[in-house]
Amino acid sequence: MSDFCEFVKNYMQLYECDKIFKYCKIGQHFCMNRDDVEGVYWFYETEDFIVSIHDFFVKKEMMQSTFPDMEDFMLFSSSYIISANGESFNPYKTLTSNVLYIIDLKNLKDYRLLLHAGSPYLSVEINFKKVMIEKYMSSLRNTNRVCYSDIFFNTKSTITKSLEPLAKDILNCKMESPAAEIFFEAKAKEWLSLTIDAFLSRKNALLSEDDDKAIENVAKYLDDHYAINVPQETLGKIAMMSGTKLKKLFKQKYQMSITEYSQRKRMNIAELLLLNSNLKIKDIAESVGYSSHSKFSTCYKKYKGVYPKDIKKHSSKKSLSADCICNKSI
Repeated sequence: MSDFCEFVKNYMQLYECDKIFKYCKIGQHFCMNRDDVEGVYWFYETEDFIVSIHDFFVKKEMMQSTFPDMEDFMLFSSSYIISANGESFNPYKTLTSNVLYIIDLKNLKDYRLLLHAGSPYLSVEINFKKVMIEKYMSSLRNTNRVCYSDIFFNTKSTITKSLEPLAKDILNCKMESPAAEIFFEAKAKEWLSLTIDAFLSRKNALLSEDDDKAIENVAKYLDDHYAINVPQETLGKIAMMSGTKLKKLFKQKYQMSITEYSQRKRMNIAELLLLNSNLKIKDIAESVGYSSHSKFSTCYKKYKGVYPKDIKKHSSKKSLSADCICNKSI
């Protein structure tokens, strides 16, 4: 097994902490306390994979334009983002809640990542090592004449929602050994199996070029008009298809209903306003299309796991690692 722990200490410049047990005890906790970011990093490593959790608060805008050589530790990193406010580049991608972020460590070029100040970043990652990738995916690559990267990147949009419960299970795991080891191995294999299954099923799920473009137009329209309830009839006219077909193809493409898509968009906008403005929760609710404060809070809790009032506390909190009494700083 590679010494990933020493890498974390030396390159990431984090301090191993024995004062925090926020996540599963069989993993290792590290403190992060810098001028631009602070919080907790946790990981659990086996010969096949590394499970990790990034839980920190961005105090100053962060632009990361370099990435270390990590091929000795992992081949692919698949990260489910629970909360974030930023962008990645080449290609451009918004980093926000409910997004799957893939990194191909062997073919990483022009890496750039921007995280905005005043925002929490919480993600759960499965970092797959070469031995695990080749054990379960080499025959798939040879049979379909594709590279491993194609399998991961061509399926990320279709498996994001399926990975959400896995990520939250990992986040909330408090098992003891040996149950915890079995649990994490099962979750890593399930994560990879969902990726492989989505790749094998992709041909049946492909939309025609015209239908794909029509559904994207509907999604972009919803993005621009998130604060209003757009009539189904209007969306049907935009897509130039029946309501029944629109609902079916939209869910096929985005793995969620039109209603859920709109609600998630509203909650992501609301999260940014909660973190980066002085607006009252009632005013934020109205700005994203909710006349009822209670309905807004209930919907926010459904998609974000916390109530809006808790996010307000987050943004004014001085330290995410307040539970840690180790005062070491980088």
